[in-house]
Amino acid sequence: MRRLGLSAVMISILAVTGCGGSQDGDAAAAKPAKSKAASASPATQKSKAPERNLQQVERDLRFAVAPHKPQMQPLQSGSCIVHGVAPTRRVLSKAEFEAIVGRLQKRGWSPLGPLRYSDDETYGKMSYLRLQSGEWEISLGSAPMPSEMREAYAPNEGSIIAAISWKCTGA
Repeated sequence: MRRLGLSAVMISILAVTGCGGSQDGDAAAAKPAKSKAASASPATQKSKAPERNLQQVERDLRFAVAPHKPQMQPLQSGSCIVHGVAPTRRVLSKAEFEAIVGRLQKRGWSPLGPLRYSDDETYGKMSYLRLQSGEWEISLGSAPMPSEMREAYAPNEGSIIAAISWKCTGA
């Protein structure tokens, strides 16, 4: 059932981002809300993840998935999530997905739980992991291209799916 859910999410993201690109103007302005629980002590500040804006988070994502080029949905006013997809020539292996995660970790992103991986005859190879840096979160997955989208994204057979989210400042 989870595989069907990921496939449905992927179809929605592919449909939304098919014509979209990154919005640098709005992206630079998007920042997560300041946490009220943040301590002002020097020890806490040293271990705290660096503050980022949406444009910087998108750059981290682009760096990690290179040479694939994610197409990010434009930031909608009042929204606290941006979706994107990067078509891939073939479906990524677990090792390739782990390499993407490793590049994000080198940029200060920490996994939120274990990497989930599946490889079966019905749904093929699928990977999923959530990562966090400060108030930002990236939900990252890879999967075969859904049959409904294969023609539009030919000759690509796979995709990397991403959702960048943050705490809203009061939309």
